[in-house]
Amino acid sequence: MTKVKICGLSRLEDIEAVNAYGADYAGFVFFEKSKRNVSYEKAEMLIKELKKNPSIQSVAVCVSPSKDEVNRLKDMGFDFIQIHGTIPMNCQSDGGLALWQAVNIAGSTDVNVEELFIKSSNIRGYVVDGAEYGSGKTFGWEDEKTFAFPEKLKIHNRQFILAGGLNIENVQNGIRILHPDVVDVSSGVERNGVKDADLIRKFISAVKHC
Repeated sequence: MTKVKICGLSRLEDIEAVNAYGADYAGFVFFEKSKRNVSYEKAEMLIKELKKNPSIQSVAVCVSPSKDEVNRLKDMGFDFIQIHGTIPMNCQSDGGLALWQAVNIAGSTDVNVEELFIKSSNIRGYVVDGAEYGSGKTFGWEDEKTFAFPEKLKIHNRQFILAGGLNIENVQNGIRILHPDVVDVSSGVERNGVKDADLIRKFISAVKHC
């Protein structure tokens, strides 16, 4: 069964919603240019609430972090660290880390896996996102007649996390076409720029009944 990640959590109400409705992963953004950015201090408080539901795993989302930043997130107790941009070389060989590498693609079947994906043993999954991180747009998989999803993106023994432009209306179609291990949503469960508990409930229900 496809699992659900609700990303960009920043309020206690968000934590209550993912706990109540059974998300599998909860994402916290550490990127100052993002409107969903949270401070380390606030994230620590939210994680304490999240851990009241031990079945939900926490994911720290960051962009081209330093080794020190990665270590700080690890020490905060995150289960996974999702990295957009550059992954420090000395993080790729530290066996104590569990990383998700985020890659951005446009609607193309010509994907160079060797260029895109790092094969480090620390990389436990690949977040395949639209061309621009945080844009709320897909990478063009909806038109099955013109987009043939390359099976080579599904690396053996790695999770495939589908992100970018997902919402209640299209997530079941995305699962049917791409068969991801995890679907990752942020803006698709928001109203007026904040997470909406009812949309979170409906999104998780749509995935679980797919």
